[in-house]
Amino acid sequence: MLRKLRVAVLMGGSSNERAVSLSTGKMIAESLDPAKYQVATIDTRDMLALTASIATQIPPKAAKNDEKLEGIVTTVDEYPSQSLESAENSENARPDVVFIALHGKGGEDGTIQGALELMGVPYTGSGVLASALAMDKRMAKRLFRSHDIPVIEEFIVQRSKRPDNDALLAQAAQMFGESALFVKPSSEGSTFGCSLVLERAELPQAVEFALKYDEYVLVERYIKGMEITVGVLEDPNAEEGLLALPVVEIIPKNAYYDYESKYAPNGSEHIIPARISAESAALAQEYAKRCHVALGCKGMSRTDFIATETALYALEVNTIPGMTPTSLLPQAAEVAGISFPELLDRLILSALR
Repeated sequence: MLRKLRVAVLMGGSSNERAVSLSTGKMIAESLDPAKYQVATIDTRDMLALTASIATQIPPKAAKNDEKLEGIVTTVDEYPSQSLESAENSENARPDVVFIALHGKGGEDGTIQGALELMGVPYTGSGVLASALAMDKRMAKRLFRSHDIPVIEEFIVQRSKRPDNDALLAQAAQMFGESALFVKPSSEGSTFGCSLVLERAELPQAVEFALKYDEYVLVERYIKGMEITVGVLEDPNAEEGLLALPVVEIIPKNAYYDYESKYAPNGSEHIIPARISAESAALAQEYAKRCHVALGCKGMSRTDFIATETALYALEVNTIPGMTPTSLLPQAAEVAGISFPELLDRLILSALR
């Protein structure tokens, strides 16, 4: 007897990126091949649904010798959480794999990954440590420096040890002179809490704003350049087992690639491949793979860069890149000849491996 692979798509959650996660989860669920997969969507804000679908199914029932999996990806109703218990083969309703479509805290920071590890359920994307490190830009930059990956200089402000405004301005002047600054929380995504500081007197306000989102804040020199991003996929047939996707050039309609530019229709223009030299593109792909390896990522990652005429700087690594209609990783994969359903297949196979 053949049966479809059971996939639980985790989405929503309670982070500031909930809306983006719902869009990502919707696109994934509707793009999974119904001939291969039996799909359920679970909003992790509803932990009862998550428990019913996964935790109460431990240990999994062993598959019979004559039962083989057809493949790996399905369709979903609107978005009430749906337990796999209600689907076919309910006697063995534990999911074969969890597809994590969560963004931000609680989903991309190792938290849900740790829960799934305890449950013994395979899941897409990076593990606990890599997820936590990538989410924490403060720690990720330290790791990148140790692997000779160029990053922008910064200083850290901690909420419990915040200097007064005069000391804050003095530190910025000592490190950066009169240049513009960029302020961001250490562990947030989608540019929540970020500010471009063109007037130095606005720095204290920008720091206060960022501290509402996180205990640690990065104050960086603002470097104006081309915003590019490079996706990396696990690929057993590629050199070192990693495939770097084509470089994407991002032209935001706002001053930088903020929330509106990322997710609003026509918020930014994406050019693939990016209009940079072949040497610069190869270097960006190499740095993206190096970031992936340094953090210990699995399955996929997407590294954002700022490129100037003379330098390239790694900004951050996304371990669960967006899968919305305007998202960058699916667009780059398509240019590389990988359709969206095939991309999902690859990520599920990577999780099962």
